[in-house]
Amino acid sequence: MPVIESRYLCPWYLRNGHIHSISAALFRKVGDLSFSRERIKTPDDDFLDIDWVRNPSRRIVLLIHGLEASSNSSYIRGMTKALSEKRFSVAAMNLRGCSGEMNQQLRAYHSGATDDVDTVVNHILKSNACDELMLIGFSLGGNLVLKYLGEKGTTLPHQIKKAVTVSVPCSLAACADKLDQRVSFIYRNRFLKTLKQKAASRIHSHQFKQTEEKILSAKTLREYDDYFTAPLFGFKDASDYYRQCSSAQFIKHISVPTLILTSQDDPFFTADCLPFDECRDHPNVFLEAPEHGGHVGFIGDVPWGKYYSEERALEWLIQ
Repeated sequence: MPVIESRYLCPWYLRNGHIHSISAALFRKVGDLSFSRERIKTPDDDFLDIDWVRNPSRRIVLLIHGLEASSNSSYIRGMTKALSEKRFSVAAMNLRGCSGEMNQQLRAYHSGATDDVDTVVNHILKSNACDELMLIGFSLGGNLVLKYLGEKGTTLPHQIKKAVTVSVPCSLAACADKLDQRVSFIYRNRFLKTLKQKAASRIHSHQFKQTEEKILSAKTLREYDDYFTAPLFGFKDASDYYRQCSSAQFIKHISVPTLILTSQDDPFFTADCLPFDECRDHPNVFLEAPEHGGHVGFIGDVPWGKYYSEERALEWLIQ
């Protein structure tokens, strides 16, 4: 039962995962939305920026963006607007180095860095009147949400009631290998360009085992993770990083109602990224995997119009 049939009806002209994903990324603009920024300290003497839309509500939703995105990404802004219209307060977390200002420490973010998620969750609960805290993660942010929920298990703060993830790569190795294929080079190169630039700028002011030239030489995401992510965070190599941080293995421990919305034509993923086996008999985690939808797409009619992912998330959180 927890693998559920989707009601999403993809527009006929978007039944190609690449076109769907690119259309959502390029053609959607979400105006009429103003964030207020809060900067919080981390235990390692660094900072995280949270962008808020506050309502007179004791229900708060924490949003976590994907790889090399930010609170200004159209899907974060779209979800924020949809939630705010239903009177939720929204906290859009910016991962380290993604808020427009580089962090003070050498460490960056990565797909399994749930310590920063925990820092933000604890801050929200300590500093706000909150009866219900819900989590929504997109892509890499979705992996963080599932991993965080699974790590906490039954020890989650009692205010955390529900979660939604959209286009989440439950197998990081499969996702990286798919993006490193020739057909996906446009996405890969876009990510690699900014990842390498940020990594190179970080090591100028910190001691690090790899040289700037070595990091900039990375031609694939796996090479980047071998040269930078793995040694920075104490993994043996990229494969060890992917193995330890892929969210699929944490799903079995999730204790709150959680929706995973991922399309089967997501151009970033292979079939291994969809956790059918992990969700099939799970009492709390529900997988909705429509045939179409692209990556963080799920356009309802036109790219500048309604989005099924937002309607579905609202339905899940309110029900």
